[in-house]
Amino acid sequence: MTVASNALPQSFGDIPKARRFLRRLTAATGGGMFIDGFVFAAVASALAGKAMTSDLHMSSFWQEMISSSTLIGTFFGGLLLGYVTDKIGRRPMFTIDLSVFLGCSVLMFFVTASWQVFVLGLVMGLAVGADYSIGSPLLAEFAPSSKRGNYLGILEILWNVGYVVSFLIGYVINSHWPSAWHITLACSLVPALICLLLRHGLPESPRWLISKGRRDEACDVMREAMSTDLASEDFGLEQPEETRYRVLFSQQYIRRTIFAGVSWLCIVLPYFALTMFQARVLTAIGLDNALAGALLGTCVALAGAATGWYLVDRVGRRNLMIGPMFGCSVALFLVSLGHALPVWAAAVCFFGYLFSYGLMSILTGIYPEEVFPTSVRTSGVGLSSSISRIGAAAGTFLLPISLQHLGLGWSMAAMGLVSLLGGVISIMWAPETNGRTLSETGGATSAALRAAPALRPSPS
Repeated sequence: MTVASNALPQSFGDIPKARRFLRRLTAATGGGMFIDGFVFAAVASALAGKAMTSDLHMSSFWQEMISSSTLIGTFFGGLLLGYVTDKIGRRPMFTIDLSVFLGCSVLMFFVTASWQVFVLGLVMGLAVGADYSIGSPLLAEFAPSSKRGNYLGILEILWNVGYVVSFLIGYVINSHWPSAWHITLACSLVPALICLLLRHGLPESPRWLISKGRRDEACDVMREAMSTDLASEDFGLEQPEETRYRVLFSQQYIRRTIFAGVSWLCIVLPYFALTMFQARVLTAIGLDNALAGALLGTCVALAGAATGWYLVDRVGRRNLMIGPMFGCSVALFLVSLGHALPVWAAAVCFFGYLFSYGLMSILTGIYPEEVFPTSVRTSGVGLSSSISRIGAAAGTFLLPISLQHLGLGWSMAAMGLVSLLGGVISIMWAPETNGRTLSETGGATSAALRAAPALRPSPS
């Protein structure tokens, strides 16, 4: 008999100690997402300022490689270190990855060649990829099902906040001290250090402990961290299970694996490419002050993410995925009309794309965490993030080439086709996991991933 989520105790989310712990865990986890957006924008704004390319005598090849470096690193970090996290635990990797990132941030002060920026960006990307696989699954494994979307959605908002803050810093430096691009690249060490301090002393995931047969330790964590026990939510329904990577490709989970990875790719491929070279795209549209327009664009995406966060536990995951995905496609197809539209209309369409992206962007930190079981959750999230980064890296590498040889119209149309593909896949496979416990949404027989149009708690 299936246990309905509305029949399970969910009161621990109202316990003052539990709320304080969840707020701290959200801040510590969200710090990693803030840093990811921060470092991506730091590289973008440093490249946009031109002084770095001039000082390092940087060729167009190295510009493209550096713009893709953190994405390439994220691919390998998520793919390899997600599995390691499922094997040895969330807690140790949660600290190691950020320590590596902090060291690379310091070294960014001293780069003197293009290849050094690329290598450091690659290693920083490895750490970021690991954090994708560790942080949000850890938060998902603690959060109550009724508010899980809000908690996880905050992480994606913080990614956008990190991007906006970093791009603003880069904008100020480019405008007043263009030769200080070292500071633009290295200032991520400040949020990294703060986040590392926040993570000190956080406990291991009780779900992971149970999956490894360490139920007594899981009980201790629940009692000490949140003043509750395994009777809360569905913690007590977790069962010991061996971590086997091949589970992700089994008959029960292959559709989830494809959906999580490909939908994430369709969300971020156009975004990473268009924001890395946003100033160039806005110049092609016809804006006079493209750098200021790019800064406005980052704020529009943040506004979309904040709106998506507000809606995710109210309208559900599926609705928040399908509408904005097609909205992105329509907006980009309109931008592809180029000079057939007035400059203001093309700019509005481009910013409309960024807002639609923001709405659904929070789902990249929710869906993958909900559709895999505890034994391979970080492996599944890591694989999904790696698939997304293949597309994001390819997009950032190919877009400037496409703009140069094919022009704005064909380049934007290609990006619109990616969003259109994402919309079709979402209609076919996007589940409604809103309000369900992780044991339901991640279970092998869950109806959540059988392309059900809705998944709401029902009596058993």
